Amino acid sequence: MDALEIFKTLFSLVMRFSSYLPSNEEISDMKTTELYAFLYVALFGPKKMKEIAEFLSTTKSNVTNVVDSLEKRGLVVREMDPVDRRTYRVVLTEKGKEIFGEILSNFESLLKSVLEKFSEEDFKVVSEGFNRMVEALSREGR
Repeated sequence: MDALEIFKTLFSLVMRFSSYLPSNEEISDMKTTELYAFLYVALFGPKKMKEIAEFLSTTKSNVTNVVDSLEKRGLVVREMDPVDRRTYRVVLTEKGKEIFGEILSNFESLLKSVLEKFSEEDFKVVSEGFNRMVEALSREGR
C-alpha cells in the first residue's frame, strides 16, 4: 500500500466510525474541532486550555471559542486547576458525561458487531497493527 491508499483507508475508517455517533442534536450541531475537543476531555480527563490547543494544533484563542461553544451547550465547564490556581481546566459536566456515554455505547455496539466477523488470529493481527501504528505515530511527537 502506498501513502495515498493508507490515507484513504484511514479516512474511510474515521468517516465510518463518525457515522455511528448518536444522532442527537448536541453532537450533530458540533463543529469538528468542538467534537475533537469534547472527546479529548472525555477520553483523557480534565485538560488545560493550552493542552487542548496543542492537541488540536491550534491557538489558545481558537480553543477559547471552542470551549465557549461547548460551555453554552452545557457539556463542559471551566474550573480552577487544583494544582495551579492561576489556570483553569476544562471538565465534562453531567450532561457531557451522558452524551459521552451515548457515544461510547454506540462505539461498543459497532465494535462488537465488527469484531464478530474476525477470527481470533485476524483480530490479533489487526490489534497488533493498530498498536504499532499508534506507537510509531507517538514517537513522531505530534
